[in-house]
Amino acid sequence: MSERQRRPSRLAAGVVGLAVVLGAGLGLRDPLASMASYTAALMALNQIAPPLLLLALERPGPRTSQFLALAFDPVLALTAFCALSVTVSLPGILEPTLANALYAAPLGLFELTTGLMIWAQAAPATRQVRADWLASALLWIASVPMTAVAVVWMLSPDVLYTPYLDVICRWDVPPLVDQKWAGFVMFAAGIPMQLAAVWLLLGLHGTRRDAV
Repeated sequence: MSERQRRPSRLAAGVVGLAVVLGAGLGLRDPLASMASYTAALMALNQIAPPLLLLALERPGPRTSQFLALAFDPVLALTAFCALSVTVSLPGILEPTLANALYAAPLGLFELTTGLMIWAQAAPATRQVRADWLASALLWIASVPMTAVAVVWMLSPDVLYTPYLDVICRWDVPPLVDQKWAGFVMFAAGIPMQLAAVWLLLGLHGTRRDAV
């Protein structure tokens, strides 16, 4: 497919990606209304919008490539993504002061940023790891903490977030049920990244990359 033929699909991906960001931003306005709804908005920023926005990019020139190599460094991307996944999802591992500071920060922006960093390892225009097997492994490793947290949320016998204990969920369900729904949302949101890892591992993207 020629570059001219790709432009409409890239434009469509960018428009849909921006729409997802806007919709998710609106969903973050009332975080205590429902843990499941809040999680869905965060996951949209972290796992749905990033690949769409990155697919809208053209292959960068030399100067832009140097900037992307720093911004989307694979080790930095993996570390930031996993750290945010765990600390946001399991606040009990942090000191109360740190946890309160984290939740007072713009979590939506953090989720979008780390999502862009990790998905950049799979997008054609921003890939920093050339070997398909290594890029695939990086995505698989990144998906593990998020999947593990989702399972914890679904199986936990207690509500893990104290602010939700005394809040009436907008879906009129108990907080523990709402938490289980939130876990399922996070679990489902991690599937596209795992599929992308398989796609890279099998070489289905059509571009051969043998070097690391």
